Amino acid sequence: MSGNANDSERDKRGSASISGAGTIGGGSYERVSISGSGKITGDLTADEIKISGSGKIQGLARVIRVSTSGSAVFEAGIVADEVRISGSARSHGTTEIKELKCSGVFKTDGSLKSEYIKISGSLTVDGDVSSEIYKTTGAFRIGGLLSADHIEINLAGRCEAREIGGERIEVRRGGWRQKGLILDGLISIFTGGSTSHLRSELIEGDTIHLEDTEAEIVRGKHVFIGPGCNIKTVEYSEDLAVDEDAKVEHEKNV
Repeated sequence: MSGNANDSERDKRGSASISGAGTIGGGSYERVSISGSGKITGDLTADEIKISGSGKIQGLARVIRVSTSGSAVFEAGIVADEVRISGSARSHGTTEIKELKCSGVFKTDGSLKSEYIKISGSLTVDGDVSSEIYKTTGAFRIGGLLSADHIEINLAGRCEAREIGGERIEVRRGGWRQKGLILDGLISIFTGGSTSHLRSELIEGDTIHLEDTEAEIVRGKHVFIGPGCNIKTVEYSEDLAVDEDAKVEHEKNV
């Protein structure tokens, strides 16, 4: 361990803190706090982890609550009940989080399993994302399938998933797009001509409402293709409505 003797210490309740630069071994703790630059070797079990500096957990982390306003790396993955990210976090391997709220940046090179996900920052997942509820007002890139009972996307950046599936799927323009063409044009200038939109190969659900979306296939029972959409094929079983400011190449009632 580097730093002062008080930089890393356990209290009588089995907690640990790093306020300078330090390393602690894996094991079972009540609370772990890192406000400096800290490393945890081995697997970790804890009620709570707070990271406001730079933290690296080299083993699998099994935690009830995680909050990070700094930089966190989970080198062997994370299994948690609650995770709050206002800084940045990265997970390698198993990533199972019952409730994830991210206003910062979260990345995983595996898949993400959850019950509730709310993103107002940025989410990058190389594999699949499965959840009961998925809400975002930020940006995301999902390399595989985004699957949730209820998907609510308020576009505020580039959003991409290879496939999207759910019972109810809502994709709506972000607030700045709703302000009118002048602000839309200014945003386009500052972003190099790109605007917030969703891109996916396949979108499938029972009730689908899309705006500013580009997709190869949209398949559902009740489908609304709103303004700014560019869809190659829409397959619907009950009803379809297409906005005048949308493009659909093929429509199929199945």
